[in-house]
Amino acid sequence: MKRLTFMKPRAGSGLICLFLAPLFYGGMSVSAKLAGSYLSIWQIGVGRFILGLAGIPLLVWFLGLSLWGQKRLLLTVRGVCGAAAFLLLVAAFQLIPLSLAMILFYLYPAFTALLSPWVAGEPTARAAWPFICGSFAGIVVILWPNEASPVFNAGHVSATAAAVLCALTLLLVRRLGRENNIYTLFFYLCLTGTLAGLGPLLLSDLPILPQAGAAWLAVMAVAVFSVGAQLSINQALASIPASRVSVMMTAEVPLVACFGVLFLGEPVTLQLVFGALLIFGCGCALNLLPLRPGG
Repeated sequence: MKRLTFMKPRAGSGLICLFLAPLFYGGMSVSAKLAGSYLSIWQIGVGRFILGLAGIPLLVWFLGLSLWGQKRLLLTVRGVCGAAAFLLLVAAFQLIPLSLAMILFYLYPAFTALLSPWVAGEPTARAAWPFICGSFAGIVVILWPNEASPVFNAGHVSATAAAVLCALTLLLVRRLGRENNIYTLFFYLCLTGTLAGLGPLLLSDLPILPQAGAAWLAVMAVAVFSVGAQLSINQALASIPASRVSVMMTAEVPLVACFGVLFLGEPVTLQLVFGALLIFGCGCALNLLPLRPGG
């Protein structure tokens, strides 16, 4: 069988995948939230990653691509960061409302802009700093204590930590995507994610496999949306700067937040709306700025 060679993704396919990515990620977030009614964090984590772990090697072999890739240590670090970000976000879903967790998680465009010069070698424009500060002002507004605001807890910390790790993940994908195909990037995420979830799951008293039909549907939805989300965003990051990709992904915020409000009955306050607009608006503004440090 003639082996296919890896070709650099075209910008057009990157743009298409960039539009698909927030839809897949939104479906994955909603599925993970609903799965929390039936499954533990570790079960959801294993369910998300094991499908990719089983399927990607076969696909890579069929395409004649490299599975293990270049710069394997960085690939492993990227996988650990991505897996930890997902597990922390699932933990946040179980502790605070879905809409609030997603808003806090979408601080990652600001963290991406902050870390981009050091991780991906892509400078951040000086004009971006007011919007970066505005994003962090949004989280202060949301978490500022009053009678109507939720009590600050581990869920807020988990969502914010997931944002930091997501930023690192995106920047590493941008850097590693210059020398590795998108399937290798996804394989390392699935490998580290499966190990991270399987270890605690085996040590606990929980069943490894879901026990109810609804649980099976939920974990399968998480897995399928995950595959679509990871492959589409990796393809986008291979041809589009990470700072731009991360901000365009803010489209997931209103999609998931609306689901939480309309279907899960989550509360909406003026404080939450104002803080969300700060984070969302500053993120969109970052996307419109030039990438040059003096721009």
